[in-house]
Amino acid sequence: MWIISVLVIVPVLYIVTGRDLPVEAAQRLDELFPKDAAPTSQYLALAFIGGMLVGGTHLHIVVRYLSTVVHELGHAFVAGILGGRPKNITIATNAGGLAVYQPPLGWGRYRATLVSLAGYPAPAVASLAAVRSLQLGYSRAWFIFAAGTLAVAIIFLIRNFWGFFWTGIVVGGSYYGGQQLEVQVLGLIVAGIAGYLAVEAVRNAWEQLSIIRVASGSGCDAERVAIWWRFNAKVVGFLHLISVLLISGYASYLAVSPYWTGITDWITEFTSTQ
Repeated sequence: MWIISVLVIVPVLYIVTGRDLPVEAAQRLDELFPKDAAPTSQYLALAFIGGMLVGGTHLHIVVRYLSTVVHELGHAFVAGILGGRPKNITIATNAGGLAVYQPPLGWGRYRATLVSLAGYPAPAVASLAAVRSLQLGYSRAWFIFAAGTLAVAIIFLIRNFWGFFWTGIVVGGSYYGGQQLEVQVLGLIVAGIAGYLAVEAVRNAWEQLSIIRVASGSGCDAERVAIWWRFNAKVVGFLHLISVLLISGYASYLAVSPYWTGITDWITEFTSTQ
């Protein structure tokens, strides 16, 4: 799992930090996806906003398992890259999840803390990476990368029926979409999912903080970190929320702000022709 964790996390870090891909990797992507391209800026922003609207309404219940899977994969892959052995992921019908990993001897609280802190920001990081990939013109490449990551999760990590069922539907639909849909349509789907994940990441972090405020002993990520470092769990939960807000906010800014004038011009032109 160490190699798989590296193959997932390293490309994501390259993208979210704005670094150019190595020349060999960029050339290989161009060979594999010669017709890859991003949707026009206005459509990308509108799709992102549409995804945010889904995340901000009761419609999010239909796709909330996606953020759960991404959350648990954040735990699993960070554990894997730090030397732990991810063992399984469970996805419950109430959208709860659990990632189990086996730490090596001498693991220590530092690495355990990084693994525990990785879950809630993971959907926001995925949102930011998706937006940057679209702006670089890697619509189909990112779509396939994301679907492939979920397929890896099914093969190596997910071990309960609902996790298999829901994630299998997503992977199967992604395989069909990658084969049949135009690259521009795939780009819009990726942008919409990015918008949804940006909102859902904030909601999940807020829910964790709310749980901590109401009652202790839930066993959530912030409480575990607080126990290890003898911190107040509310403080850890608040810092979790702030980090997610910053990442999701930045993803939203990149997706929408630079093109806001273009969006308003497009809407004005569209309405004037009706």
